[in-house]
Amino acid sequence: MNIKKLPRNPMRPEKEPGVETEIWQPSWRCFCCHDTGIIHPHLATLAIDEYDYNRDKLPRCVNPGCKAGSDWDGEALADSIDYRIGAATCQQLDAISREDWRQTARTQQINIQALAQEMSLRKQDRTAIEELEAQQRHREAINADPSQLRAMALEYLGDEYIKDNPL
Repeated sequence: MNIKKLPRNPMRPEKEPGVETEIWQPSWRCFCCHDTGIIHPHLATLAIDEYDYNRDKLPRCVNPGCKAGSDWDGEALADSIDYRIGAATCQQLDAISREDWRQTARTQQINIQALAQEMSLRKQDRTAIEELEAQQRHREAINADPSQLRAMALEYLGDEYIKDNPL
């Protein structure tokens, strides 16, 4: 008999070794200016000696993949914008910021996993049976009728439920 083998289907894939949990990801495309058109101040200090965000002109982003810098072009803003930084420098600043983000994400990932493990009240992971039971209870709670839940809470908590949550 020839039975087609299926790949494993773990109960909790997020707990499998090597799986990274999701952390916040930036939505901007240009890491040089964060899609604002103005080079981020901490990056500007890498390209301009003694750059002071509060006193110096704002350096315009000219990263080739970023069009946000063009929003700052115009006669009204010309005195406030620094046009000296070139595309190659913006690309370098973008690469530096992307690498900084990767390092931060890696560090954050390690910190989140360590914190979750440290804060967990469980001393061991759920067994397969416990996991099935938890999923079943979760499905029941999601699909429960609100009036039925209210009646169950009233039955379980009695007068305490009525006092805190008038029907």
